[in-house]
Parts: sequence; structure tokens; C-alpha cells
Amino acid sequence: MWKPIHLDFILGRYEPFDKRVIVVLIGWILLISGTIWFSLNNLPSDWIDPGGNKNELLKIFILNPSMIIGLLLLFWFGFEWSFIVVFLSMFIIGVFSSLDPFWAILFGLSFTFTLSIYAIVYHCLNFSYQLRSVSSIVLYVGTSFVASTASSLGTFIWSLEHDLNASETIYMWNGWWSGSFLQTVFIIAPILYICSPALERWKEKTFEFPEKKEVSTKWIYSTVILITVVISVFIFSGDYLAKKRIAEQVHTMKTLTSEAIISSIESFGIITWVSIWIVFCVGIGAVFVITSWNTELKKKVEERTGSLTIAEERLKESLSEKETLLNEIHHRVKNNLAVVIALLDLQRMRNTDPGIIKVLDDAKSRIKSMGFVHETLYQTEDFANVEFSEYLDRLCHSLEATLKTPDKEINIVHDCDKISLPIQKAIPLGLLINEIIVNSYKHAFKELNEGTVSLSLNKTGDEYFLEIKDNGVGFSNLEKPGKDSKSLGMKLIKTLTKQLRGNLDLHSEYGDTSFRLKFSLENQPQDG
Repeated sequence: MWKPIHLDFILGRYEPFDKRVIVVLIGWILLISGTIWFSLNNLPSDWIDPGGNKNELLKIFILNPSMIIGLLLLFWFGFEWSFIVVFLSMFIIGVFSSLDPFWAILFGLSFTFTLSIYAIVYHCLNFSYQLRSVSSIVLYVGTSFVASTASSLGTFIWSLEHDLNASETIYMWNGWWSGSFLQTVFIIAPILYICSPALERWKEKTFEFPEKKEVSTKWIYSTVILITVVISVFIFSGDYLAKKRIAEQVHTMKTLTSEAIISSIESFGIITWVSIWIVFCVGIGAVFVITSWNTELKKKVEERTGSLTIAEERLKESLSEKETLLNEIHHRVKNNLAVVIALLDLQRMRNTDPGIIKVLDDAKSRIKSMGFVHETLYQTEDFANVEFSEYLDRLCHSLEATLKTPDKEINIVHDCDKISLPIQKAIPLGLLINEIIVNSYKHAFKELNEGTVSLSLNKTGDEYFLEIKDNGVGFSNLEKPGKDSKSLGMKLIKTLTKQLRGNLDLHSEYGDTSFRLKFSLENQPQDG
């Protein structure tokens, strides 16, 4: 593939006095100077003479040193490296051949037009310029034909400025495009085939390659428009020169024959038809480039779609494995907590001290509350959020079964919206609910044989509201959340409220004690 190293990339990527930069720039400047000198010293004085040797004219274009060096620089380094060499050489030749400076600029640009076509084609299409396959050779030869034909537009600038007649113009045009084409096929191609692999290895070893920008539709259309504008400039320039020449012939009609005017008109006709032919070739080339680019783009889309499909399948497999792993983790945690509860039961059975039994019962209740979270997660497909209504159902039934005594009839009534909470909120909220209900069982109904603990959890907007009420005797000494508490249960309730980043309101009187908690999912407590 074509991998140019742009001049601005090297100057921006490496230090100015880097050995690599100095060697490349000095070599480039020497090539420019040597190419200009060689071109001027080997240019025959009669190279535009139609009566001269036609083989000599053909040799001028076949062995054009600036184009040989320029095309090799284009393929090996990039467009800007070759543009300056070719344009300066041919501009100076034009000036030394008595062209007006403006027309000398167009003359030089006609040769760089060849470079532009190669650069556009190899930038758009992923073909190797090293000519190692039949398709790459076909592309190279086809591009060379179009590029040679396009560059021959400079013939018209030259012929009209030097007053060449129709036959002389045709003579020069044929020598121009055919010589340029033969040069690319029989000189440039073998050099590319032989030297490019070694040079590419040296480039990869010496330099970093800039990231190749993707070809966009906008870039394609902009390039086609630019080529059209350049061709139009040459055609209008030829039109201007042809009309100027006819006007001059008419003005000097007394001393010239009508053959001069006819010759000028014929030259203008040749320019018109050759220009149409060149526009046709360039148009066909543009259609080919766009079609090939679309094919490449479609191929890339299919490849990326296939890669995305494979990645999606792998992601699904990985997700399935992680879901299985998380499921197993929650199952193991639930089982481990059950083992801990069993150990606490064994320890309880071995003790007769009421204080120790009370501590062990409280610990069991709290561990069960955490175990229900993992049990709920184990039975759901969502491992990040707990379906809290199901969790509350399990928790309330467990508390009723654990705390209920034969001499008291205390019921737990719960009402919960269908709410999912992240595990970071679910565990502290479950522990808080567990602690409040256990405290109600132990302290609110000391003097009563029956009672009710009611619980509700609702969501309004982004806020959650929990209310736990009982119709017991109430607190004898109501503790405010901000005060220090000697009760472990109240300390734990306040700690869990802080962990939830919520606000807790306590109200107590005989027959009506309530805990009201308000919290949101914003500013979730961090893990750990």
C-alpha cells in the first residue's frame, strides 16, 4: 500500500537537528538542484522544431529527469516532495524557453497534474504501488495513461506561445503524452518493482508513519471539482491564446497570407478536441476511482460488520459467563451467611446466659437481613439492583417467624411500590428496617398481648420515603437522632441513616410510634 511520509509530519514529529531530518532534507535539496541543472544542460535548442528528429523529441519526455525523480519521490515519500522538484524544474525550463512567467507557471503545473492524479488514485484505493500483482499493474498502467494525457494539456500553452501551427502542435502533443506514458511504463515501473521493497523496509526502520486519514465522500467530490477547475483553466487559457493569435494575424493581414489564420483556427480546433478527449479520460478515471472507492468502502463495512458481529457474540458469551459467576457468588454468599447463622445457633444452644443469647439472636437477625439481599439477587437476572418488594416480603415473613411468641399476637403489615434499589442502598436499608422492626417487637409491646407493625416504602420523583409504625407503648425517653445514644440499636439505626445519606424523623406517643426516612439515589455511598 502507498504509505507517504509527509513533509509537515517529519518537521512536526522530529527535532530540527535530528540526523534523520537533516539527511532527508539535504538529500531532497540536492535532488532539486541537480534535477534543475541536468534538465537545463540537456535540453536541445531545437526540441520544438517539427522538422527536427522526432525520436529526439520522444526521448526528451521519456528521459525527463525531473519527472523520473518526481514520480519516484511521489511513491516513496509523498506528493509535496515531488511537487516542488517537478514544478521548479519545468517552470525554469519554461522561462528559459522564452515563455511569459504566467504561462511558464501553467506549463510547470501541467507536469504536476500527473503527480496529482497518481496521488489521488493511490490515496483512495488500497493497491500496492510495488507492482507485485496483475491488478496493481493494470491500475498503474491505466493511471499512467490518464495522467500522461492530462499533463499534455501543457502542449497548448507551449504551441500557442511559440506560434506553432496545427501540424506542429499535433507533433508536440503526440510526443508529449506518448513519451510521458512510455517513461512511466518502461523506466519508473521497473525501478518501483526492484527498489521499493528495500526502501519501504528502510522507511519503517527509520521513521514513524503518520496515521492515514480515511477517504470521505466530501474529499472525493472536492478532488473531482479541483481537477475540473484545473482542466478548465488550461482550456480557457488555450482559448485565450488562440483568440489572441487570430487577432494578431488579422491585424497583420497586409503582410501575411490567409493560411496563417486558417492554421490558427486549426490549432484552436485541435485544442478543443484534445481537451474534450482529456476531459473524457479524466472523467472515466474519476468514475473508476469513485466506483473502486465505493467497493472498498463496502468491503470495509462488511468486514467491520462481521467483526462487530463476532465481538457481539463474544461479548454475549462473556456477559453470560459473568452473569453465571455473579449468580454463583451471590449463591455462595447466601450459603456462607447461612453457615454463620447455623454456627450462631450452635453457640446459642451451648449458652444459658440470657445476655449472650440476646446478642446472638440480634446478630442472627442482622445476618439474615443481609442474606435475603443475596438470595433476592440470586433469583433475579439483574445482579446490580434488588427488587425491594420481594426482599421486604422475605424479610417480614422471616422476622414474624423468628420473633413471634405464643403469648403475643404481633403482625407485620408491609406495603411497598415496585421498586428496584442498587445493592449499595439495599443492604443498609434492609438492615435499618430489620433493626427498627426488631426493636419494636422487643420494646413496643412489653405491656401488650397484641399489636401491629406497619411498613410502607414509596417513591415520589427521585426521592424514596420509608415509614415504619407500631401501635405500642412508645418510647419512655424519646431519643433525637442528633443525640448520643446508649442503645446499640439506635446507634446502628443512626449509622445506617448516614450511610443512606437520608433524613430520619422519629415520632413517639402511646399507641403511635413512627420512623420516617427520606433518601434518594444521588450521592450513593461508596463501596467499603
